[in-house]
Amino acid sequence: MGQNYRKTSFIGQVFGANRHFFVPFLLFTALFFTLLGIYGNAKFFLFVNRHYSNFADFFFVYLTNLGDGIIAALLIILLLWISFRDALTFLIITLLITIIVNLLKDHIFPELNRPVAYFGSSEILHLIPGYTPPELSTFPSGHTATAFSVGLYISMLIKNRYLKLLLFVMAFWVGYSRMYISAHFPADVVAGALIGVFTTLICYYLSSLVKSSWVDQRIKYIPRIFVKQQTL
Repeated sequence: MGQNYRKTSFIGQVFGANRHFFVPFLLFTALFFTLLGIYGNAKFFLFVNRHYSNFADFFFVYLTNLGDGIIAALLIILLLWISFRDALTFLIITLLITIIVNLLKDHIFPELNRPVAYFGSSEILHLIPGYTPPELSTFPSGHTATAFSVGLYISMLIKNRYLKLLLFVMAFWVGYSRMYISAHFPADVVAGALIGVFTTLICYYLSSLVKSSWVDQRIKYIPRIFVKQQTL
């Protein structure tokens, strides 16, 4: 009983402290599932893909890179100055997401193609000049999973509610960009978001159970470039 209460209390505390991330995330998930149920995966995708502009082409083809693994790697390095616990936790999160996404893409749903291969003709799609979207292994979206895991983990480390909301918005637009640039279907995006969020929450909880003074230490060295120089 006491253990169940502690788990509920922990989840409640995390949700309450990060409601400016979780509330829009739940609304986003509900909206995506509703639209998927009404229009289906392909029709929903085409609606997003056919609303484009020159500015959006430029914006989304670069914004989508925020879901690259290099962003997660940079966060892991920066977390070493927060605590070894956070750095190790997010390293495990990143490895698990990579394993889960690749397992689903390559071994469980390898027959699911991306939009370009699915529709069989690029004439149906809006393709961004200079960008060639991949054709195979569409489900789920690894970029979206990474974006939501990075956004949520940073959200749990900061207190500013507006920054928490901004982190969700950025993760959402990364997911949207995957549809806009014809890299993924809506189902891939919402699945990636769920994988990113739940993997992060589970690992964050398990990390909190580890009691060790070592993992709560951090790198204290500050590179000289960041040290304020004294003037004579």
